[in-house]
Amino acid sequence: MKKMGILTLCALIAAGGALYAQEKKSKKERRLEVAEKVQGMVHAQEYKFVAQQALPMSGRSINLTADYDMSVAKDSVIAYLPFFGRAYVAPVNPLEGGIKFQSVDFDYKLQNAKKGGWTAHIVVRNAQQRIELTLHITTTGLASLSVLDHTRQTISFSGYLEERTKQDAAPTPKQSLAQFE
Repeated sequence: MKKMGILTLCALIAAGGALYAQEKKSKKERRLEVAEKVQGMVHAQEYKFVAQQALPMSGRSINLTADYDMSVAKDSVIAYLPFFGRAYVAPVNPLEGGIKFQSVDFDYKLQNAKKGGWTAHIVVRNAQQRIELTLHITTTGLASLSVLDHTRQTISFSGYLEERTKQDAAPTPKQSLAQFE
């Protein structure tokens, strides 16, 4: 009986070791899958940056609780981000605060980073302003965004990338008018 208990214990230890090795292998596989997925989104220029933390030039970092993001596609860039800091030109409408825009007039340049990952330089031109966005992306999907708007202080955000959905796309003029009917 004692031998049976010892054999069972040895079998359990061996099975646990095999499962641990399998788990370690699958972590590497998952890491590679994530890196391939992120690379595909970045090169296809179809992703959404989700901001988790704001880093204003003056003051402390601010953890963001709401859904603030920037959606990037080949035909549009849409941003809904907060702003903390000094604005040199105040908006006429106080509800237009923050970094909010939809643009189809932009330049997009992607560069490989030295230690893996990518840097995307986006210059958005709207009728009222010109905004320069620099997005540093790691192979794991973590990212940091720096926003340079000439009417306010520079602000940075940290967060992650996720797949862009159809809901993240800019509304067509018909969809925009449909909400008022």
